[in-house]
Amino acid sequence: GINAEYGKQWYQRRVRGKYPIRRKINSNMYSDFDGTLLREHEHIDSTVTVLSTFNNGGLEMLYKNQYRAATATGENGFIVNIGKLGDDLIDNKVPSVRHRVAEVDFDRYSITYFLGPQFAAAISKSMTGKLPDAGQKYTIF
Repeated sequence: GINAEYGKQWYQRRVRGKYPIRRKINSNMYSDFDGTLLREHEHIDSTVTVLSTFNNGGLEMLYKNQYRAATATGENGFIVNIGKLGDDLIDNKVPSVRHRVAEVDFDRYSITYFLGPQFAAAISKSMTGKLPDAGQKYTIF
């Protein structure tokens, strides 16, 4: 139907053009920062992400201009990433962190939960009334 064709075209424009095809072990996605072979591109989340890596390595955080392994969360822990929008709205009091997943030679599993404001939430001003980066282009989420 029309929706299926639209979805296929959107996927080809947005996703396939941005991300290389992934295989069990990537051989074609390298870090622009330091050349490390990656499973997931380097990025900063947009809102808030809660994730559990269990005992799987690979997640790395950029800290003082060096990528460092994130602490594995084990079976009962989690990591909270504050994204760029969250950082902007609270006046940079809690920094957003650039992170990535380095390629590993085992099946890596994690669970991610994304939190964001309601779609009609105002994002044109921070908590103290400053204009955040996102607010320069959008007034609502």
